[in-house]
Amino acid sequence: MSAPRGGSGGGAGRSGVGPLAIGTIVLAVIILALTGLTRACSFSPTEPTVDRGSVQRIDVAQVARDAARGVPFAVRAPAMPADWIPQSSDVRPVGAGQAFRLGWLTPENGYLRLVQSDATEDALVASEQSGPPALGPVSAGGRTWTTYRGVRGEAVWVTDVDGVRWLVTGSGTPARFEQLVTTALGSPVVPRS
Repeated sequence: MSAPRGGSGGGAGRSGVGPLAIGTIVLAVIILALTGLTRACSFSPTEPTVDRGSVQRIDVAQVARDAARGVPFAVRAPAMPADWIPQSSDVRPVGAGQAFRLGWLTPENGYLRLVQSDATEDALVASEQSGPPALGPVSAGGRTWTTYRGVRGEAVWVTDVDGVRWLVTGSGTPARFEQLVTTALGSPVVPRS
């Protein structure tokens, strides 16, 4: 009889494989369970898909009223069609100013954000897209917008509206950009009270 190879018997080299495999399986089950519970997004090799029914919705009119009381510039609350899902909002400092941001999921599951601010154009663009160079003008909603190409190729449009700087960015199509800015420009200023 020959002695076992590789050291003293009992398979010391294999002792870590069992617990490692079990730990990996347990971790995979936990991740799959959490992913299944959220259901808001799923993996697709070409592009993400969104379960529109589980996306958090905000009340644009209410968050705009709240923002209007706290910022030193006029804000508007665009009432987009029902197939646009209002999904995010915040007020944040930008340079020496502030910005009120509203975000929507478009009907094609793209994302667009309207930012209304008293910050300089450079500070505002840098806060949203890390300061890309300007590309050129585009006309939409009866106004001329300066355009930029942001991260992930997202478009950025900037213009001034009645003393308030507006920025629109996201993954939406140019037609959706135009729909958002046209609706926003046609929206009344939200009262501060």
